[in-house]
Amino acid sequence: EVGGDHTDTPPNVTLDGSTSAFSGSLDAYKYVGFEQEFRGTKPDIARRLKGYCSRFENTSDVLDVGCGRGEFLSVLREQGVSGRGIDANHEMVSVCRDQELDVIEADALKYLTSLPDGSLGGLIATQVVEHFPSDYLIKFLELAYHKLRPGASIILETLNVDSWSAFFGPYLRDITHERPVPPETLRFLLEASGFQRIELQFSSPADESAKLRKVELPESSPKETTTLLRTFNENVEKINTLLFTFLDYAAIGQKL
Repeated sequence: EVGGDHTDTPPNVTLDGSTSAFSGSLDAYKYVGFEQEFRGTKPDIARRLKGYCSRFENTSDVLDVGCGRGEFLSVLREQGVSGRGIDANHEMVSVCRDQELDVIEADALKYLTSLPDGSLGGLIATQVVEHFPSDYLIKFLELAYHKLRPGASIILETLNVDSWSAFFGPYLRDITHERPVPPETLRFLLEASGFQRIELQFSSPADESAKLRKVELPESSPKETTTLLRTFNENVEKINTLLFTFLDYAAIGQKL
């Protein structure tokens, strides 16, 4: 699937931890099947996530929140970086433990609360924050800031809902998604939580063959025709920007 990792397992999504998005074994098992159907192969996802590894060079104790099948943790291990993961889906946790990855079943807020301040060398959550209610997301970012060491990076990848093809495709396809998080919104929330050096990194370009095509301008066209066709092509470009821009983005920041 274009855009790749769109269905990582959501951590528990209540502030008091009383309920889980997938509290029963049958539900957990069903979500594993959903992920196998729509997410993409593990090697493909691992290759795509590998680009984030440079953000965690020369560090340790990286936490992967909502680690799913463990693709990023496996890549970290290959790079010699120590990492651990949490996931609310016990079936996913079993998949990770079969690979001898350090993963436990846990709620994100409860787990972060249990950690000493300044104990994490990095934090990543790929295709996770769209599963959080607003109050949960704000508390999650506040806790993440306190639990990271100075100089550590946070990477939050999610669907680029500014792209209509992403919103009306993979975002709506997953019924566990709680709310869309536009790029500028997540940038602001990171800033408000204290993070600095924030950047937005876009990935997963839309399929070029799906885009609307412009009309070529014949050299000998009358002035009126040329004006009309140029206006048409400008409108095609605007529509393509709305419909077929990048499907994913990552908001990246540092605790300084």
